[in-house]
Amino acid sequence: MKLNSVFTTSKPIIGVVHLLPLPGSPKYAGDFGAIFDGALDEVQILSKGGVSGIIIENFNDNPFSINEITKEQLSLMASLMTLARKEVNIPLGVNVHFNDWKSEIALAFSCKAQFVRIEVFVDTVMTASGIVEPCCAEACRYRKLLDASGSINIWADIHPKYSRNLLPTTLEESAKMAKNALADSIIVTGETTGAETPLRDIQEVKNVVDLPVIVGSGVNAENVNQTLAIADGAIVGSAFKTDDNVNNKVSPEKIETFFRAINL
Repeated sequence: MKLNSVFTTSKPIIGVVHLLPLPGSPKYAGDFGAIFDGALDEVQILSKGGVSGIIIENFNDNPFSINEITKEQLSLMASLMTLARKEVNIPLGVNVHFNDWKSEIALAFSCKAQFVRIEVFVDTVMTASGIVEPCCAEACRYRKLLDASGSINIWADIHPKYSRNLLPTTLEESAKMAKNALADSIIVTGETTGAETPLRDIQEVKNVVDLPVIVGSGVNAENVNQTLAIADGAIVGSAFKTDDNVNNKVSPEKIETFFRAINL
């Protein structure tokens, strides 16, 4: 699958909805309604601001469980994504931290989302919560089981942020492995949320695979043109927030400034 089978723009900009802490996570504040109200408000702001798509993620549930969220968290995300699907008519994606690929694909399948972001697809990494092993074989088989290979894109991170590879695999080698493992797009990032993704890393990956390469962190109004001159799209979170702070709310003014800066 190519990006043009999902998006109407040639270089899509994907906005991010960082959900408030969900029930069962250490920072959950007890206000169930605030999670829904805040998320759906940001879905509307991002859509009206002109993003090509929106990815929804349980960003504030850290420290993250590995590979599996709770049933109540999964059901809440399903309800929220169903409501988001009714609110906007642009592609939706989902990311469930950390590396809960099965929930991601199940959510995309049941809530009519078009793509999932899988952080640990082919690399073996160490995170703050422990070692995470690659899931490409299981994820692709599960997607096939649901007969969703033609409707759900897998966007696979390589050398994911907030982690360290346990094997000395280069970006190029990981990119080739991700392609061979049937990823539809490859995500290249900086080391943390909001950290700029080095242009040389994007180019290295573009040189060795013919899949779309998406930049997963650090794209802002100052570097968007340089970045999209190489990359095929970008996921933008912090740069759409007030004061570029990922913990703040999405700002219509920041979104407008970002898109006005694009000159490709």
